[in-house]
Amino acid sequence: MVNSKQPLTNARLMAVQAVYAQAQSGESWDKVISRFLLGEVGGELIEEKSGIERYVSLPEADQSLFAHLTQYVRDNKEQLNDMVEGAFSEKIQRDKVDLTLRSILLVGVAEFFVNNQLDAPIIINEYTDIARSFYEGPQIKIVTAVLAKMAKMLKG
Repeated sequence: MVNSKQPLTNARLMAVQAVYAQAQSGESWDKVISRFLLGEVGGELIEEKSGIERYVSLPEADQSLFAHLTQYVRDNKEQLNDMVEGAFSEKIQRDKVDLTLRSILLVGVAEFFVNNQLDAPIIINEYTDIARSFYEGPQIKIVTAVLAKMAKMLKG
């Protein structure tokens, strides 16, 4: 589960939510980003306790990181999609790559550019943890494998 006490982690999760929301709704990027920054949407996750699910608000997210990540995806989505597709191995089953997983991957790859001074293992770990908040299956390994391949390619 994502550590809900870290503003940077929360910004990453919100960026994934925003990329998902934009793709799902077709709203303009500026509107989606603005709605998230104003707290109108996003900033929540589902917590399960004793088989009961409830929405839990995330503490404050780093708005600067959120804005940088979402704006980078907005401005470079086609290139990022191509990079993600190119990082898939023959072992990765494309039917496992739904919109949520693609959103995690797009934001994860974007962070290599936005936060290029951050060590690749930290970025990979952050997005693997985010994937764990949505999945229990092979999608977690897909995030780790794709981001590790991208890190090797981009960071050398």
